[in-house]
Amino acid sequence: MKIKLFKRYFKIDNVDYKQLTFRGYSKKNMRPHKISIKRKKNFNLRYQKNKFVLFIDEDGRLDNDLPLDNHISELIKKFTRTEVFKNLSFNNSISIDNPITLEPSTILIVKVKNFVGDEELFDFGKIISSFKDGNAVSIIWSIDKPFISTLRTVQLRSYVFNKLKSRPKGSKDIAETTFFLDDKFKFSKLDLQRNDALADGVFLSRDFVNLPANILNTEKFEKELKKFKQIGVKVRVLNEKDIKAIGMNLLFAVGKGSSNPSKVLVLEWKGGKSGAQPTALIGKGVVFDSGGLSLKSSSGMVDMSMDMAGAAVVAGVIKSVAQSNLKVNLVGLIGLVENMPGPNSIRPGDVIKSLKGDLVQVNNTDAEGRLLLGDLLWYAQQKFKPKRIFDLATLTGAIIIALGKEYAGVFSNNDKFCDEFLSVCDQSNEKAWRLPLDKKFGDALSSKITDITNVGGSQGSSIVAAMFLNNFVKKETPWIHLDIAGVAKNTETIFSKNGATAWGVVALFEYFQRFP
Repeated sequence: MKIKLFKRYFKIDNVDYKQLTFRGYSKKNMRPHKISIKRKKNFNLRYQKNKFVLFIDEDGRLDNDLPLDNHISELIKKFTRTEVFKNLSFNNSISIDNPITLEPSTILIVKVKNFVGDEELFDFGKIISSFKDGNAVSIIWSIDKPFISTLRTVQLRSYVFNKLKSRPKGSKDIAETTFFLDDKFKFSKLDLQRNDALADGVFLSRDFVNLPANILNTEKFEKELKKFKQIGVKVRVLNEKDIKAIGMNLLFAVGKGSSNPSKVLVLEWKGGKSGAQPTALIGKGVVFDSGGLSLKSSSGMVDMSMDMAGAAVVAGVIKSVAQSNLKVNLVGLIGLVENMPGPNSIRPGDVIKSLKGDLVQVNNTDAEGRLLLGDLLWYAQQKFKPKRIFDLATLTGAIIIALGKEYAGVFSNNDKFCDEFLSVCDQSNEKAWRLPLDKKFGDALSSKITDITNVGGSQGSSIVAAMFLNNFVKKETPWIHLDIAGVAKNTETIFSKNGATAWGVVALFEYFQRFP
């Protein structure tokens, strides 16, 4: 798709506020959808098209300041006195048709407690998103809480992937969502800017994960990320010659069976203090994982174009951070390979020397992600001396057995660092759960002939994989490993419908705002 330069705006009380200028999607598929913020005093029901959302507390009180038509007002008041409303659970909704005037056609009543918690704000966004269903919607915000979390949820759930449909549905002009606020509600234009930039990074990540490997191969991935130069990100590409010269033999070995060349993309965002240590973000970018010579079954292979979700999240985070101009220094390292059987493929039992210098016996070529991550972890520490490291990978099927599709697995060598990140995950509504790094699980990786093997039996295999990575992290470097195999795709979250989720973009974006 042709990429065009365009400007996006937030419309605030009918005044256009220039948000950002950057390269993004063409206007035909522009996302995120239009958001308007207006004051409640400017609300007039006669001009509200399609759908209207109203929050009503448990006592059924209607806001007297709303300039509602008397007939509509009486309709709503009458409904709040019915048993249907009284029996409606808190934070649930019901829609009623408007038989009196043509607009709005439908009114959504959301019943709320007198006191609304922070987590419920995200739930409201999910309710509104389902009610909106592609139509314009007006929302009277009468809750004594910031509306940004609700807006974010509506915005992120607006994502539609239709690029591969010959006759895409939903490519019509994006219907507007309008929030009407009391004068007492203050909001920052910067918050709106950042919300939109975040959505852009999330959607980029989802697009990458949804694209099949015959379209998004290693070279196409490189081409797309080179566009980050236009938003101030320094992009450097290490080709196979560079990779071999540096000594990243584990990473190179993974991609030897493929006709698609292996690459390492280095993305640098220097928004923080000059010379300050960066945070390293390392992403597993296996654009397709057949298992190599340890071949997967057909059913286990069909969705393996999503094995680059870690790399997609790193790309999404850096794009959102750069477009928001966050005051943080980041270096993103993305290892792009394709794990295929071929005449040059790595064999089960082969011994490879890592960049660190350890000799690794590869007993299973389908445990490939940890190999490339091991070299990238060591390279990041040697080259950039980061103050902390995140790595993200769809690393193990075992994490799905342990945590289902609800929680990402978190492993860390630093309690303070881990606690900070988990608190942000909790507040930003991206679920994560910490699992142990235990030396006993690392013992399963011992080899009779080399320093270490890449697999260690079936018990606790997600922890075993994390212990393999731990071998490439210096004790003094705070590190978090995120196993996102369960949460990257095919699960509904508060921010996404079924399909790619971009789990991690929201949490990391929020983390870097709080802990630059």
